[in-house]
Amino acid sequence: MLILHPPAPPPPLLPGQTVVLEAGVYRGPWEISTPGVRLVARPGAVLDAGGRGSGLLLSAPGIVVEGLEVRGVGPGDDFYEPDAALVLYKCAGCMVRGLRAEGVTGGIRIEQSNGARVESSTISGTGVAPGLQTYRSDNVVLLNNRISGFLDNLYVEYGERVVVEGNRVEASERYGLHLMFTYQAQVRGNHSQRNRVGSALMHGAENRVEDNTFAQEVGPLRYGLLLQEEWKTVLKNNRFVQSTVGLLSLDSRDTRLEGNRFENNGTALLFARDTDQNTLFATSNTFMGNLHDLAVDDPRARVRLRGNAFDRAYPLPIPHLPSSSFALLSARQPDLSLLALSPGVVLWETAEARVPGLRMLSLADSEARPAARPTAGIAPGFVGLAFLSLLGGLWLRS
Repeated sequence: MLILHPPAPPPPLLPGQTVVLEAGVYRGPWEISTPGVRLVARPGAVLDAGGRGSGLLLSAPGIVVEGLEVRGVGPGDDFYEPDAALVLYKCAGCMVRGLRAEGVTGGIRIEQSNGARVESSTISGTGVAPGLQTYRSDNVVLLNNRISGFLDNLYVEYGERVVVEGNRVEASERYGLHLMFTYQAQVRGNHSQRNRVGSALMHGAENRVEDNTFAQEVGPLRYGLLLQEEWKTVLKNNRFVQSTVGLLSLDSRDTRLEGNRFENNGTALLFARDTDQNTLFATSNTFMGNLHDLAVDDPRARVRLRGNAFDRAYPLPIPHLPSSSFALLSARQPDLSLLALSPGVVLWETAEARVPGLRMLSLADSEARPAARPTAGIAPGFVGLAFLSLLGGLWLRS
């Protein structure tokens, strides 16, 4: 075991050696290129990059870093190679635990590092580069991290069997969670809220999204989660709460939606038109307190609903749409959304809730169940959500 006192840099290391950093400020940047080194930082140990690039580069397999705090990261904000608190490059099987970095350009960057693991780290950014970022790395585990204030808080590109679990992401300048070109990713138990846009899965296949919360994404073209050109994605037991759009599907095929809850959104589930590839099967989901439960702006979308619970048309036990015909009409003509809370439309939707036969039964749920109804009255944010749904619809059509 090697014990370092500040400001000494690490001497040449042996494979598998343990290095302990005592409390104090160490001058960086540093690089560790020896396999299997374990770097343990005592409370109060800080690595200061002095504004010169990334704080610490790990470039050999099996390195472990625990408890380190990094500051003074450089200003380089290239999306794929930003100056970051910590960089893992060709660092297969490396582990980072308990890293802390506040107000940095980039947080943790992982590239070509299969089997890397980052857990229990807390990082915040300046809004110009990704926070926790993996690129061309398979079997990566990102677990129980707290990430805020980056361009994309958590970004994954070209990864197979990546696990994104238990992370809290908020206040990004773009996406909270953002996965692209992933295969069989596991996204579970995460909490994403109050980001500039929302979260997104794009151009992937056979990904599973389970037990997550996507919340409070309120603004023009903001959504809890976007699925864009995904194939065979499974969404199970997630919550979509208080967003302009809860879940937006754009050319995603063979999506399965099971056991999710859509609560107090402007539009809970929106299918947007692009190349008419949307297909989805939804069962055992619950729609409560949404201004519109379902809107479709894709005439070829194949949407099957079975056994979902709605707080509309309760308690009539006959097939009904989970949304009003006005919602479907305004999806085609978004400017009509300005009338969403007008007295005439409210009466229209009230009538349809009592006479489901007026609805367009081609999208009906033949086994619909009643859901517990929300308290009477319109939620305070619904007027804003209606207006913002209009702006989002206009953007999608442009």
